[in-house]
Amino acid sequence: MANETHVWIARHGQTVANREGRFCGHAETELTELGRRQAAALAGRLSDITLAAIYASDSTRALETAAIIAVGRDLVPQVDPALREIHYGEWELEKESVIRKQSPAQYELMRREDPAWQPPGGETMAMVRQRTAAALHRIAGAHRGKHVLVISHGTAIACMLAEVLAMAPTHTLRLETANCGLSRVVVAGSRVGLVQLNETRFLDGLTGPPK
Repeated sequence: MANETHVWIARHGQTVANREGRFCGHAETELTELGRRQAAALAGRLSDITLAAIYASDSTRALETAAIIAVGRDLVPQVDPALREIHYGEWELEKESVIRKQSPAQYELMRREDPAWQPPGGETMAMVRQRTAAALHRIAGAHRGKHVLVISHGTAIACMLAEVLAMAPTHTLRLETANCGLSRVVVAGSRVGLVQLNETRFLDGLTGPPK
């Protein structure tokens, strides 16, 4: 409908840190070759959608994914730092197996989805939910009645959509998004609804580089 704003939300393509099983929030990591092909497949999935704008976090992995999707469109991806991944503080770029041994108490809080979980020097889920939800409403408000694309990160997207669904703070991490998984939120007046979650069919058949 003409008064509906469609916000398409996708995670960036696979990164080196993803492949290595590292916590990567505000730290930088590059897309893998598979990640670039995932982004190209996402571009194909969205090829029939007229996008009024593309937004991405200021992380290289999100910007590169957005740039691949913008090819052939008269659009320059807009940077919004509020779309960043959760800040892992001292956990940045560490492997999960290492953190489990070094910070067992905080690691256990994370696994239990306890709202008190906060990696040393990092953010809480509540902080990320607040900033990503604000970004969603700001972006939707700037493009009323249009289709826009947001490129963000796994936990950041979970936090954003948990706010849309008014989920309990203890359940934020129940929402998972694959690399380049595609979701959609529709905004109509004061109504905000999740109509699509983590579509990945267009990624079928993609594999990593030959060993």
